[in-house]
Amino acid sequence: MEAVYGINPIKVLLSRDTTPLKKILIAEGRSGPPLQEILALARQKNIPVEWVPRQRLDGLTGQTGHQGIAGFRDAFAYADLEDVLKNRSPRLFQDLVLILDGILDPQNLGSVIRSAYCLGANGVVIPADRSASVTPAVMKSSAGSAQHLPVARVTNLSRTIDDLKNKGFWIYGADARGGKNIREQSFGVPVALVLGSESRGLRPLIRKKCDFIISIPMAGNFDSLNVAVAAGIIQYEILLQRLVKPAGLRT
Repeated sequence: MEAVYGINPIKVLLSRDTTPLKKILIAEGRSGPPLQEILALARQKNIPVEWVPRQRLDGLTGQTGHQGIAGFRDAFAYADLEDVLKNRSPRLFQDLVLILDGILDPQNLGSVIRSAYCLGANGVVIPADRSASVTPAVMKSSAGSAQHLPVARVTNLSRTIDDLKNKGFWIYGADARGGKNIREQSFGVPVALVLGSESRGLRPLIRKKCDFIISIPMAGNFDSLNVAVAAGIIQYEILLQRLVKPAGLRT
């Protein structure tokens, strides 16, 4: 069992046709309209609710920012790559897969998943080793979007990139410096966007696998953007190019 905490993630889980929540714990004294909505949904789905001291929630979640509520479910179920590829947004005419090369901060991983869901990505691929996994902290940072967007966990990112190339994807690696301006790129092809870790960026082997290295133009002199911010900016540029379907293009 694992905990999912925070008002929005719990509401997202309860709003689904089927919910994996086994029980909900609420801190004594917690109140408000959002909580009443959660309680009503829990009653409809026959999910047991228990009121507990806030300190118990702190201990069970390992956090103090749980907003006074936690739900418990079976461990997060990762998708496979085929599930990701099948999940193309119906509004867009090409695929977009995010490949995260060793993002370690749960807040960053959750934020990237959230922007990927909002901006039309098929899904996210993370490595099994040397990477943050989908934990309750990631779920909260994603505002529950990790429940709606496939997240695949693979043992070999390099091999996964080769698989995507064989399926017609072009691989775009994001780098703070030295890449081609994203405003000058055409993203009208199936895209795999690779983002490196917070400290080292793209690993050399993964960088060599990329067909293009791209960068975000910046006015300031700071070294680089936060990886989650960079992911959102690049995906938004891709989305803007894809919202209007080119004339004569068939899906």
